[in-house]
Amino acid sequence: MDRHALKIPCNAMPFICEADYSVSFGRMIHAVRTVPFHVAIYLLRGSMEIIEDGVRYELLPHRLFFLKSGVHHWGEKPFEEGSAWYYAHFYCEEPDVQMEELPRNIYYDTKVCLSPHDNEKYITLPKLTDCEHMRQIQKNFEKMIEAHVHGNIPQASVRLWQIFLECEKSALGDSVQNVYVKKLQEYMQAHYAESFEAKEVETVCGLSYKYAGTLFKEETGQTIREYQRTLRLRRAKQLLKETDKPVTDIAQLTGFSDVFYFSKVFRAEQGCSPSEYRRTYIPGI
Repeated sequence: MDRHALKIPCNAMPFICEADYSVSFGRMIHAVRTVPFHVAIYLLRGSMEIIEDGVRYELLPHRLFFLKSGVHHWGEKPFEEGSAWYYAHFYCEEPDVQMEELPRNIYYDTKVCLSPHDNEKYITLPKLTDCEHMRQIQKNFEKMIEAHVHGNIPQASVRLWQIFLECEKSALGDSVQNVYVKKLQEYMQAHYAESFEAKEVETVCGLSYKYAGTLFKEETGQTIREYQRTLRLRRAKQLLKETDKPVTDIAQLTGFSDVFYFSKVFRAEQGCSPSEYRRTYIPGI
């Protein structure tokens, strides 16, 4: 479990102090700061890097990220120009030391209420959530911002709670086995462009590299390195479609130090070269 993951008591409503939409124009790097509030960021397009207490995270579109209050964070790499995101700054009480965590296999929708006993527990939010198939989170962000702009803080806070529950919902059905797999996926999503060694994987999930690889393959159908390559190619395709960056630059940005190898892998995956792929989607570039 990430030591800077947010723990949210079930018996406390968060208080939103700011919620809005933002976009980067020109060179923009995340500020060096330590703030007294939690931060939620939902990236709509582009990419951004945020480092929290020395741990580097790279956000891609349709990912939700939480920063914990009181923890030093900053950026070193400029955001991709044109990056856009929703964000919320909010306060929330810390769980009492005697509180237990609500089991992750319990999810409550609008038709089911927490029991009095469950209200005395807390939920732990994933640090980085891939929301590609969770459009409800984006809708709740939009409604939350709208409510905040009109001064309806209680309604905005309810929308934030719904976002919390959507994060919990994404973890439904996690077996002991795929809890380890999810840890690895979250790590690879944050560090897909970087090379890694077996010991780093072992540190992340607490298993031997061989056993972690076996679980990962059984759960996803891919090896850990195949999954990393999938993430790299997904990002490369996005950059080819949405920017005019040279193919050489895109190869380096997505972790392929050799542009010829990048082109070979890309062709094997897509059936065409990166340049041909770009022309298909963006005529004239």
